[in-house]
Amino acid sequence: MRWAVLALALALCGCGGSPKTQFYTLLPVPPAGSDPAHAGGPPLQVGQVHLPGVLDRASLVTLGPGPQVAVSDNERWAAPLDELIRRTLTEDLRARLGSRQVLAPDDPAVSGATRTLILAVQRFSGDGAGQVVLQADWTLAAGNPPKAAAIHHVKLAEQAASADGHAGATA
Repeated sequence: MRWAVLALALALCGCGGSPKTQFYTLLPVPPAGSDPAHAGGPPLQVGQVHLPGVLDRASLVTLGPGPQVAVSDNERWAAPLDELIRRTLTEDLRARLGSRQVLAPDDPAVSGATRTLILAVQRFSGDGAGQVVLQADWTLAAGNPPKAAAIHHVKLAEQAASADGHAGATA
């Protein structure tokens, strides 16, 4: 009898399982035109990306009703979100401004001659209806040490490719 209970327990453990973990990344949005714009001036480099604590995690976060948020157990970012945003924004700017005008995140900056884009994300989330919203403040800083000019605010909203609120997230 004892062996039968043990065998049944092992069989039940083998039948159950947790859902497979899904990993997500961000994709740049291709520019409308085929040729990058020819911007003048010193090169640009995406610098720090600041995230609020609720987003600074491996798990995807979606908005629930009212003040609730849902932190997924099986949907995760493929890399730290600040790194994904920084690299995706760099790719996007290179496609729009040209690769000579935008330095990669780990490229050495030309001392005093590189403009730095600093991004402070306020909100980056999806909801159950598939609406994805990004709210952020950004500024261009120049000099050594970098001094920021005006701070700009942006709010972007897109419908995700699926109703889960994040499967089609693009930057």
